[in-house]
Amino acid sequence: MSMLVTAPTRTPPAMNRPLRRQALAWALLLGSAAAAGAQPTSDVVSEADRLYFAGKVEEAFTLLQGHLATDSTDYEALWRAARAGVVAGVLRHGITSQNERLDPAIVLGDRAVAVRPDGIDGLYWRGAAEGRRALNAGSNYAARLVQRVYDDAHAILALDSLHGGAYNLLGRVNYEIMDLPRVARFFARRLVGNKAIQDSNWEDAEKYLKRAAELWPDNVLFQLDVGDLYQRRGRDDEARVQLQKVLEMPSLHPADDYFKDSARSFLEELGS
Repeated sequence: MSMLVTAPTRTPPAMNRPLRRQALAWALLLGSAAAAGAQPTSDVVSEADRLYFAGKVEEAFTLLQGHLATDSTDYEALWRAARAGVVAGVLRHGITSQNERLDPAIVLGDRAVAVRPDGIDGLYWRGAAEGRRALNAGSNYAARLVQRVYDDAHAILALDSLHGGAYNLLGRVNYEIMDLPRVARFFARRLVGNKAIQDSNWEDAEKYLKRAAELWPDNVLFQLDVGDLYQRRGRDDEARVQLQKVLEMPSLHPADDYFKDSARSFLEELGS
């Protein structure tokens, strides 16, 4: 079950269906509002932030992994390492290569949540990792991951009802389940039947994705997700306006230019 959008390529997803796009990365890739304002706890963490925002995501991931080998409970390093793993995974080519970063990112998110169960950044980046990894998973594992994303998003909103990332996670869960072919969705609900799958609908997909974009208006990915939903629903004029807006936004995060390439590709699909 896909949770991400990548630029023009299309990939086979979990649930054994063709993906409409290797899709809009879960909320995932951009860094939460809390993340942007957090104070580093060490020189290593500060340097990892510098590398990450300079676009050197793999270097940040490696640096943090080395630090965590000697300080395994550093929460600030754990969630940042999960973030770097998610972004590195999205920017890599090929399922195997992507999973080499996404699988550790889930583990790092688990460790961050274990250290600080009420830590929003740990919950968010674990949810982001789970959602992106679901794209490369078989149907049973994908269904479990999607439920975990759903649970993490609700846990975040119980702590912060204005967290844009959590709304984007919920919006992507609804979008990707509803984007399954009707027969596949029917069997997923009958055979798996977890709450994330049972409760999905297009109305919530739009509501949550738009709420995320409203709360974090500078997040390129969240704006792109809204444009993608408009296009998927046949609302081409709204999609064009939204995607053009994406192209006019400043690039603030490591994957923003990548998402803008997706917006250009989607606009070409729409035509003039």
